[in-house]
This record gives sequence, structure tokens and C-alpha cells, in this order.
Amino acid sequence: MDGKTLYNYAAKAMGGIADEDKKFFYDCLDAAALDFVRQTRILTAITAITTVEDQQVYNLPANYIEPYLKDRNQRFVAKYYDGTYYSWPYLTSFEHLYRANYTDSKDIPARFAVRDKPTGESSVTGTATSAGTVTAGRCILTDTAAAFETTVEVRDIIHNTTDGSDGVVLSITDDTHLVCALFGGTDDDWTSSDDYVITPAANYQIYLDAPSATADQTLYVPYLCMPSPVYSDYDTWRFPPMSCRAICYEAGWLFNADYEEGLERFENLHNLYLEEIVRVNRETALKRLQGGRYSTRG
Repeated sequence: MDGKTLYNYAAKAMGGIADEDKKFFYDCLDAAALDFVRQTRILTAITAITTVEDQQVYNLPANYIEPYLKDRNQRFVAKYYDGTYYSWPYLTSFEHLYRANYTDSKDIPARFAVRDKPTGESSVTGTATSAGTVTAGRCILTDTAAAFETTVEVRDIIHNTTDGSDGVVLSITDDTHLVCALFGGTDDDWTSSDDYVITPAANYQIYLDAPSATADQTLYVPYLCMPSPVYSDYDTWRFPPMSCRAICYEAGWLFNADYEEGLERFENLHNLYLEEIVRVNRETALKRLQGGRYSTRG
């Protein structure tokens, strides 16, 4: 489902959403989708990290939640390719690596750890150099002096400090253009000379058990990933329609969680969401069981 369908579906279930609450509803929708991924573990990705000689710490993608793939010992693993052979470093705690204090470089890592980035990225500021009107809830920020590809991530918070609108970065087109959704301002778009501030989202880093001895080798990290941010008409998720509807129900429950009036009705929406989680987890477990049987027979 796209953002327009999701919004209309939720508005019908809740009896309407005021225009001034649209951003808050989308925030609830995003929170519900994130919870759904955590509860079902059905949205995954793999990032490929290229090693740098004598470097031990590497940034993970902005949509990273946690490791995903486990070995037979139930340890989370990554895959390391040195150009000839593959190996399988496993997850350990950051505290363990810190106490081990390996400072000599290694050819092949045996372990890795993940932790939140200890120092946040600085906010990105600038000025729009051309107009970006709203189309289906999206607008394009153009800044010919920017370097968006290296300084901004999808899901970063963006503010148009001239018209007073706030929103979310939806995609990065290139170094000088990005797509965003804005809410609550005078126009919710970009006029040439509008000033902006982009606040980075939280980030994670991966720590190898020692610095890399060789450059240009590859560490593949399978991970549970955040869904795409849905804040405009044509943003979409990689969920089946039944799950999208359940996430809408949960967003409605979150949206109305502080209101006692009609609480029982909204609690029913929450229960429908929980039922969908049970259904998806049951189907996923069955598929894994069947896959295990087939691999045993093979």
C-alpha cells in the first residue's frame, strides 16, 4: 500500500484525521511499522562494508536495527571475503572487545560488535537555491552548495526554518537534491533562499575485533532493517496488504492512546494488530520448518 491509501484507510477506521494532525499520524504509522518489523523480523537487508587498512570501526546504514542471521550455535554472524575465501565472524559484546584491547591488525576478523555511535553527526545547514513545490506530499530541496550524499541519510529530520515547516528526508537524489515531506509551515515547500536545518538520525557502528590488516576486502552484514519512511502519497512499504492494514490499526491506537473517550474501540484496533503479528510469525515459523525438512531430504 502507498501512503495515500494507508492514510485514507486509517482515517476511515478512526473517523477522520484533522489536517494539523497529519504529521503526527504519519509518525504513529512509522512507529507502528518499526514495531511490526521488530516483532516479526520479516524485513531484512545486507550491507557490504569495504575494509580500510588499520581501521577497526565502520558505520552501519541508517536503517539498521540489529543483526539478523544466526549460525547453528545461535550466534549472529556476518560474512567476510578476503578475495579468495569466505569466513564467518560472529557477534560478541562491545565490552568484550574493549577489554581484549587488540591493537595489532588482523587479516581476518573472528568477531565483531555493534554499538550506537558514541558521537552524533553535526546538523547540516544551508539555503535552498531554487524552488521545490509540493507534489503528492513531496517536495525537492535543491542546494547547489550541498553534499547530501555524504552528509544526509534517509529518515533524517529536516526543518525549513524560513516557513516554519518540519518533516522527514525521504530519499537522496544526488549531492545537491533530496526529496522530503514537510508539515506545519506556511507553505510546506521550498522557495529559493529558504534556510534549512537537517538533524541526523541515530546511527550504529560495527567494531571488528582488531584493525583491518588489508584494504578493499568485504564484510557483509545481514541485518533487520527499518521500513521505508511513509510520509507522502506515493511512499510504500514492502509489506503485504493484510499487514499494512494491521499496521494502520496500530497507528490509530497509538494516535488515540491518550484519549479515554472511545478507548475500547481503539483497543480493538490494537488487538487486531497483535493478531496479525501472531499470524505472520506462525506463517514464518511454518516456512522455516518446511525449509528445514527440504534441506534435510536434499
